[in-house]
Amino acid sequence: MMKPEERRKYPRLRREEKAVIRRMDDTDEDPITSAIYCKTVDVSATGMQVRLKNELRPGEPVDIVINVEGYSGTFHLLGATKWCRPLQGEDTCLAGIELVDADRSDFVSWRQVFN
Repeated sequence: MMKPEERRKYPRLRREEKAVIRRMDDTDEDPITSAIYCKTVDVSATGMQVRLKNELRPGEPVDIVINVEGYSGTFHLLGATKWCRPLQGEDTCLAGIELVDADRSDFVSWRQVFN
């Protein structure tokens, strides 16, 4: 029987990168309160796992700006939360985000870097 990670189309790379997530359905216009600062645990061409203090709802659309060490500038990505779970004994949680190809994102460039 195949393990779930063996069925993945793209490999996960363990990377700790700084990112800012904004809930796309957030009506609060203040970027200081609506910005969720986090770090990646791993990334792939079509997704990422992040560690954060705020829970995200499964299916929730998110806007992500991420710095990647070794690359100038930032990547602007759009995605949807696939899952989120608290880490036992910590005040943080892990979330899986699936990236989507959108006109106003850097999805194509991201895939070229992590393909």
